[in-house]
Amino acid sequence: MTERQQARRRERRPRDSDAPAVRRLSVAAETATAQVTSLLKLSSYLVSVLDPHEILSSLVPRLVEALPSVQAGVLWIDHNGRLRPTAIFGLPLDQHTEQALITCQLRSGEGLAGLALQRSEPQFVDTPLGYRDTAELIGTANDQLFHQISEQLPRRLTAAAVPLRVGAETIGVIELINLGDRGLSPDWRALERADIPVLQTFANLAASALKNAQLYAEAQRSERRLKAFDAVVTAIQTATDLPDLVRSVLDVVLELLPTTAGALLLLNPVVDQLDLAAQQGLPPAGVDLFARMPVSESPCAEVVHFGQPMQRPLLEERGEGPFLTAGMAACAYFPLLAGGTVAGVLALFGDTNLTLLSDKDLLMPICNQVGFAIANVRLYADSTSERRKLNTVVTSIAEGVVLCDALGRLTLANEAALALLGLDSLPFEQPLAEMPDFYRMRDLDGRPLDLDNLPFTRALAGEVFQDYRLQLRGSSGDETVMSFSGAPARTDDGTIEGAVVVFRDVTASQKLERAKDEFLAVAAHELRSPLAAVRSYADLLLRREQQRSEADPRDLHGLTILTQQVSHMLRMVDNLLDVSRIDAGQIDLQLQRTNLVTLASQVLDQQRPAAGAHRLALEADEDVIIVECDTLRIRQVLTNLISNAIKYSPAEGGITLRLRRVDVSSPEAAEWALDWPAAVVCVTDEGGGIPLEQQARLFQRYYRARSSRAEGLGLGLYLSRQFVQMHGGAIWVESVEGAGSTFAFALPLPHEESQDEEL
Repeated sequence: MTERQQARRRERRPRDSDAPAVRRLSVAAETATAQVTSLLKLSSYLVSVLDPHEILSSLVPRLVEALPSVQAGVLWIDHNGRLRPTAIFGLPLDQHTEQALITCQLRSGEGLAGLALQRSEPQFVDTPLGYRDTAELIGTANDQLFHQISEQLPRRLTAAAVPLRVGAETIGVIELINLGDRGLSPDWRALERADIPVLQTFANLAASALKNAQLYAEAQRSERRLKAFDAVVTAIQTATDLPDLVRSVLDVVLELLPTTAGALLLLNPVVDQLDLAAQQGLPPAGVDLFARMPVSESPCAEVVHFGQPMQRPLLEERGEGPFLTAGMAACAYFPLLAGGTVAGVLALFGDTNLTLLSDKDLLMPICNQVGFAIANVRLYADSTSERRKLNTVVTSIAEGVVLCDALGRLTLANEAALALLGLDSLPFEQPLAEMPDFYRMRDLDGRPLDLDNLPFTRALAGEVFQDYRLQLRGSSGDETVMSFSGAPARTDDGTIEGAVVVFRDVTASQKLERAKDEFLAVAAHELRSPLAAVRSYADLLLRREQQRSEADPRDLHGLTILTQQVSHMLRMVDNLLDVSRIDAGQIDLQLQRTNLVTLASQVLDQQRPAAGAHRLALEADEDVIIVECDTLRIRQVLTNLISNAIKYSPAEGGITLRLRRVDVSSPEAAEWALDWPAAVVCVTDEGGGIPLEQQARLFQRYYRARSSRAEGLGLGLYLSRQFVQMHGGAIWVESVEGAGSTFAFALPLPHEESQDEEL
């Protein structure tokens, strides 16, 4: 070997003075390798864990164990921009300070961990001034806490905050602390800024493992929810009644939770009380507590009132002593909601872990489903009960009762209806168009009934009617006369969803009425001629007595009364004759243009002698209101209304006759349901009024209101209605007991009159 080669070999051989440095480099390399190996093992473990709670609780202790450069740590998890401590390990803090740290929150940018969250980059601080110096941006709410922590930790320490990143998302921060004491462990070494890249790589792996575990846990929860939901639905579908339903549901719910004690309480809103419907595992005293409890005294009153779940420790002052005595520590109350209505409460009892393990996301959908099921069972029971009551009422009615749906199809009939129609069973869902032929429906003149005049058609059109008489095939097989009354059945919003029709056989009474009408018509016809002769002779005697110079007042008074009474009798006879003519269709109107104001004034003048002390007044918006009418018949209507007002008004009472034009667009037209321009006549008195139940019958034939002054045949208003309707008009009454009455009728204005008014 040459001298140059020997020299080079000597140069490559380490010198004795370089040995410590070489050994230090070797130790550092070995330590770094060991640290990376430990972190890789920890990463492998974290990836294999599928429970996010296990990762959160074990991450910091295992990381401190794996890193000689770290003696303590805090795991912060992001909750909508606020960091909350999920795990604390190795910090030599007293219990009060540690509890305060567990409950604190850091805003983004606050403290070393908040700064790492805000910047999404690791932060490193090496300070001899204590823990408070690691976070200069601490807010007022946490300043005292960080001073307490700083007082209890060594002054010399090193802290690193490493963000937990999953892609671009930061889900939390690991804060690692070197307490600066070499005597803590023989393997102790300083935490250095050079460790940050390795720690960040590990933090990213840990964040991914935590995220995957959370996703897996959420998938598991979703699967459990579906299975639980399916089990509850199955229990609901297979339940035979409400007690069976609540027992089955409670069994399913308790199988899902780490508790064996629970109860289902049903709300009785009538008495505002909770009733124990089903229970499992409750102590006897707890069963007695929930047997029947007013909502205001129950431990779950807030759940009933606000419809929100409640999870908390058991409280003696809330009446939950029996459960504390039985060794339980916590409770959870969930509302059974049917829409926005609380139908009951699910009550669960267990140890301190109950509030953590009773998953609201799992239980609330189940409780909502149970709430709807309970409401449906109750609704079905109520509807069944109401249907039984309705069926009992309908069956007990002597008249025939038939119901139909909105399309006119028959849905219900009582036995009386079948008997009256001579049927063994009613053809349910029979179309309206088939009814006239099936029942041989005819009007009283024997003409076939068209579809629009069917009782059900009228009721489904919104009409309320009474005593609508038709001929049809009866139980005897012969033609019978039936009296129909009907009305629409409406929903809460006013929509017509069906109709009800009540009918009875009036064949016998119809024959009697017809015989009575025929008798009265014959009697009236026979009486009119002699009565007319008596009135003529009485008028003659009265005029002669009035012309005598020495007339006796007593004779004048007697003749006047005689004349008035004979005229009254003649009017009654004329009314009877008019009724018979109307029935026979023998009245033809003689229409002519008439000034209604002049006609009304004439009638008032004619009534003044009979009015006595009553005050008669005429009010008209204008002097001329032209209508086309039969003057004789409208005069008869006015006379009937004014004479009735005189008859039923107190002595010296006022009677007012008002006339006006009413346009279609006026408020009065809407009030009186007039859809055509009309001349309206109102006769108002100051009498005692007419009860509401009598008003609907005032215009019926032979009906007289119950009154001490009632007299006559009860035909005046009937004929008035007939004459007004023959003119195409309408007549009605407005009355309040004790406040007088107003009888009014409307006549159509001639076409040119309405045009002038529009112009």
